[in-house]
Amino acid sequence: MNIIQNLLLAIGLFFIQPLFLLGVALVFISRSRRISYDRKQLRATIYKDHFEVKRFFIWGLLPGLLISLLTVLIGMPITLDWIILYQVVTIVSLGMGYRFIHPIFTFSVTSLLLLGLALLNVDVTQWIPQSAAWYGPLTEGTETAFELSQVTFILALLLLLSTVLVLHTGDMARFIPRFLATKRGKLVAKYRMTPFWLVPLLLIIPGEGFRPFFDWWPVFTFGNQTYSFFLLPVLIGLRYTVQAQMPSEAKDRIIRDFMALSIVSILLFALSFWIQEIAAAGLVVFVAGGFAVLYRHRKREQKWSFRFGPAEQGLKIVAVRPNSPAEKMGLDIGDAILECNQKTIQTIDDYNEALFSNRAYCHLRVKRIDGEIILAETAIYDDDPHDLGLITLEEIKVV
Repeated sequence: MNIIQNLLLAIGLFFIQPLFLLGVALVFISRSRRISYDRKQLRATIYKDHFEVKRFFIWGLLPGLLISLLTVLIGMPITLDWIILYQVVTIVSLGMGYRFIHPIFTFSVTSLLLLGLALLNVDVTQWIPQSAAWYGPLTEGTETAFELSQVTFILALLLLLSTVLVLHTGDMARFIPRFLATKRGKLVAKYRMTPFWLVPLLLIIPGEGFRPFFDWWPVFTFGNQTYSFFLLPVLIGLRYTVQAQMPSEAKDRIIRDFMALSIVSILLFALSFWIQEIAAAGLVVFVAGGFAVLYRHRKREQKWSFRFGPAEQGLKIVAVRPNSPAEKMGLDIGDAILECNQKTIQTIDDYNEALFSNRAYCHLRVKRIDGEIILAETAIYDDDPHDLGLITLEEIKVV
């Protein structure tokens, strides 16, 4: 019974770690800002559910379980000084937004910093209070440093591959428009994508872990070596803005770039079994490759023209509320409403007048973003407060 109780106490420590608490706080702040912006700018909340919170807690559960099982079965130890520095690096990275808190950045930078200290023969224990100098520092030798670089390289690679899978299968269809004026004074819409989620990762720590501070901390012995387990909250996030591509197309291109980075990293990972130092090179490739992926996306956005500007004819749709008549008709962002109830639409007043002319049924003629003309119709109801459940660019007034 004591073993179960101690394990539960160790798991409970996961929920009071700074990264977990900070991640939860950021998710709720993001949700609050999104709702406030919708009500102020769009006069309606597009997404009424708590999708940021669900995404944060759910997306990383399966990858975390699978990678944790792998680290335990194979036996890939991580030192406590790495864990402490990782949390510091991630918190600093959060100051630059969600863009650089993916493990390809945070894991790599953490290990490269510790590796640099080891190569410079810097004794980190001189900065640690005497009461805290109970764990073996990484800087005892460069051989240990390269071993740790190899382990974190593997972990970062696994988390990168899980990111590709999560972005491909996860619910990313939450497009919230932001607005800006071009040099010619035209209003255009853009979409900032900020997927942010938590991966609980079980790690093996050489030594007694937190036993000197918590006598109940579970410790296990294998042969002559003592180990303990630590559940680390790994924050994963990205941020990219889409205004010249369809959001789904931009996501697919980013996934392909990440896959290319993964293939290169897998080759380096294989070589690191023969030449251990290549793992450190792999960490450098991760950081450089991550920057390259984001830079390529930015260049694509600058190369192409604004996709969500005013329609040449009709009204440009910039948002569609889930489970609304507009969604049931298959309308999407980028579409342009040309006719409503057999009336040609040029202004938002034309649209409202045509829509109100028949409160029971709506017939639309729509031009897709690829130029295809379609007809769409649906029944509408008086109790629907936002009519069809769509927002057009022409009705936005930036405040």
